[in-house]
Amino acid sequence: MNDKLIFPIVIHPIPTKLERFLSSFLIAFIFIPFSYGVFTGQGVYCWSLPFGFFGMLTFNHFTDYKFTTLKIIQKNKFISFDENGLKILQDDECFVYDWNQLENIKINLIAFKGKWKDEDGKYDGIENYIVFTFENIRQKHLFYLDTPKEFNCLWDCFENIILPKLYESKRIKNENRIIAQLKYAELQRFKTKYNINRYTDFVYFN
Repeated sequence: MNDKLIFPIVIHPIPTKLERFLSSFLIAFIFIPFSYGVFTGQGVYCWSLPFGFFGMLTFNHFTDYKFTTLKIIQKNKFISFDENGLKILQDDECFVYDWNQLENIKINLIAFKGKWKDEDGKYDGIENYIVFTFENIRQKHLFYLDTPKEFNCLWDCFENIILPKLYESKRIKNENRIIAQLKYAELQRFKTKYNINRYTDFVYFN
């Protein structure tokens, strides 16, 4: 197993009704008075911003920080990739999935932590995921990439080893009825020529 291709799994907790209400209330409490204060020039309403963020800190404390990346990124559950398949590892358990056993594979390799997505923000590194169908059950696993080195290493593995194999076996959904008949190398040349689905932020073969 390649240790470089093992990554923490990301699990977003499902909020309770009370937690959903409180988070919505805090968001409204922060931004509605703040926006009103900005547009009317009444600075007193802008105090909702620091008070609101203090409320968010309190909310995270009483929910044991389960909605923060501290808890969303799992400490004991990982996903690993290699040319034969993927593995889900949790404590002493290991679930092995051969690529040939999977259908409707969709891979989104988006970003590492801190990668700029626009002028206003950065990625958290928790946006990457793989979706597949195994024994007629659809599974989706999000995973965390921490560094550019991890991102590039996984990208190279997918681009040069895994994706060509999946495309040839048609385990990944066909991109188009016409170009689906092309072999992998021919497909890349076709995309380059017509600027189709160029790989910028995504490895996306659907």
